[in-house]
Amino acid sequence: MRSLLPIVLLLAAPLGAANVAGTDALAATLGAELGRHFESEGRKHRIDFRGTLPALEALDSGKADLAIVLQRDGQELDRLPSGKRLRVFPLGAVAAYVYVHPSLDLREVDLATLAGIFGAGQKSDYKFWSDVPGVSFQEPIVAATSGDETHPGTTLFNGIALAGRPYRPSVRLRLPAVQASDILAARTNAILVSASPMPDGIGRLLRVSDGREGRSRTAYSPDDTNIYNGDYPLRLPVVLCIPEDKLAAHKATVAWLLSDVAASALRRANFVPTPAPIRERLTQRLDSK
Repeated sequence: MRSLLPIVLLLAAPLGAANVAGTDALAATLGAELGRHFESEGRKHRIDFRGTLPALEALDSGKADLAIVLQRDGQELDRLPSGKRLRVFPLGAVAAYVYVHPSLDLREVDLATLAGIFGAGQKSDYKFWSDVPGVSFQEPIVAATSGDETHPGTTLFNGIALAGRPYRPSVRLRLPAVQASDILAARTNAILVSASPMPDGIGRLLRVSDGREGRSRTAYSPDDTNIYNGDYPLRLPVVLCIPEDKLAAHKATVAWLLSDVAASALRRANFVPTPAPIRERLTQRLDSK
């Protein structure tokens, strides 16, 4: 009978140290949960979640073994500036959600319309709902945003819908969740962009289409699948990057970051995890490489 001793010794071998860098938006949730996971294994580790750019720099310099970063629209992450090739695993995404009062005759909106409502110096200038194509409501638009100013769900709307341009002065920015809910409940002329989903029964959640040149004009709801696929345009992926030559040594950490425990930590940070079947398939492929 073939001896199982080499396999037993391999499984019992202590795991090496792990240095993980990442976006500061996940420091208190995924970063903290990952630290507890390493401590439960008795594994030496260093977790440095100071931001996406520092994380990628640490990965390139060799100070980090893995990096959890936000991926900008159109950004390629298959290779570092030093030439190191990367494996990239989709952990989830952060999104912005658009709501109106339930009585408003509006079910979907495109990015250009959102820019005309919320932005200053945009191509369109919508001050009244009747200015918006397809809407006959005569009231002035009351526009607001809700969410912590440092949360990427707040900042991504400015970058994607407004192309980085300023909000118009009349927009009420970064309202607390309670005040945002009150506006949606009381003001029939309100529209809100929120960095997290509102409670059930508060406002009507709109479908959003991209509509930019070369992009889809189909409107999609912000469910987990549409956010993962990128069909819903107001989203930014959060991905795990690891140099190809370090993957074998850190497969266990990659598998944990694709687990339901890590997904729950992402939810607590108002991120949307990659759908479970996709995470499971990615985990299975780790063993086939």
